[in-house]
Amino acid sequence: MKRFKKLLCVVLAVMTMSVLFAGCGKNDGEANDSGSAEFEKIKVAYATNNVDETFVTMKNAYETVVGPTLNIEFMFSEALKDTGAMTTFIENAYAAGCQGVIVDLSSGIDQAAAVCNDLGMWFVGISSADAAENMEMEKYVSVVGAGAAGYGASYADAIKSVVNDGKNHSILLMSGAACYGATSFIEGTAGSLKALQDVYGLKYTKDIKELATTKTQIDAENDKGIKITIFPGMADLATTVSPILQTGNYDVLVGTSNIYDSLGVAVDEVEKSLKMDIKFITRSTFSDAITAAVNGKDSQGSPVIDAIVCPGTFERIGAAIMIRNAYDGFADKMRADGRCSYVSKNAPLAVASVDAYNALVKEGNPYAFMTTEDILSLTNKKNPDVTWKTIDDFGGKLTTQYILEKFK
Repeated sequence: MKRFKKLLCVVLAVMTMSVLFAGCGKNDGEANDSGSAEFEKIKVAYATNNVDETFVTMKNAYETVVGPTLNIEFMFSEALKDTGAMTTFIENAYAAGCQGVIVDLSSGIDQAAAVCNDLGMWFVGISSADAAENMEMEKYVSVVGAGAAGYGASYADAIKSVVNDGKNHSILLMSGAACYGATSFIEGTAGSLKALQDVYGLKYTKDIKELATTKTQIDAENDKGIKITIFPGMADLATTVSPILQTGNYDVLVGTSNIYDSLGVAVDEVEKSLKMDIKFITRSTFSDAITAAVNGKDSQGSPVIDAIVCPGTFERIGAAIMIRNAYDGFADKMRADGRCSYVSKNAPLAVASVDAYNALVKEGNPYAFMTTEDILSLTNKKNPDVTWKTIDDFGGKLTTQYILEKFK
């Protein structure tokens, strides 16, 4: 009998607690504690052709911070191989009840906008280049991405941090896809050449744009005799570039793409065999491998990587905010004079010291260096005066120095 009474008391206690806390839970339609309860829940699809470590980090931020803050449920694609797969994914997203689509692909942005417009879904593309077609379509909200000029400025900062030491360096500049017309690579190469021009006070015998877009290996001849060689292309770099490094003629290597993965070993071997230090500048995202390289030492006692140009992640947060605002009835504020806006002031981060790099990747820093308060401040529900220019200006201030000060 005593055991029965004891069990009955436990059951009654559990029932009482259930009643008391019934109102404390959250259903799928409610927002998190960031003050986003006023947002109607929507579903947004995210299409990409690159499912890597960077994507996994972004996906986690979308699901744990961005989604709950803006009351958005996200639907993610697998790695899409072509525009046909992209179109199929968008159609599937429509069938799944998505109200908006973000497309982060190397091509096909404008085509995706047309598909979304036909289906009545809000669309934002992620790209460093502005829209070329379909920009007047009603559902084409914006293109968000670090603009080409930002790449030029960031590479200039990275170059100056390495070569502005009073010495005459010999530079091998990997222009990557600039020879194919890729704007960020063209500007990255041009920005590097302009920085060298400033550091050494030199004049080139050819136009900088002509040098940056060369389709064949070429020396950037100049009046100071500084050896600068431009190497275009991105295929099989380990095989094609290693012999050039083995000549020992270059002590600075600059990549407008991520050249560390393909040339890191080759550089290490040359440094060991020739007992020389090669300064290494590469484009890359924050990752475990890059963290190890930045903090590591080469055979000459110098950092394995001396500077990186890191494409920002603001564009991914900005895209979600703009979809949110468009759905909430503020599409005109997110568009620019009857066409999609171009949010491009955010520039890649130029990181030129171990301390700066480690401060940027330290645990606790929010994704894209934006707090939930920052995100909400750019929504029209919280701030009716926000326009696409407000969002553009916010991205523009996210420089390395600003971020280091904000999260020190």
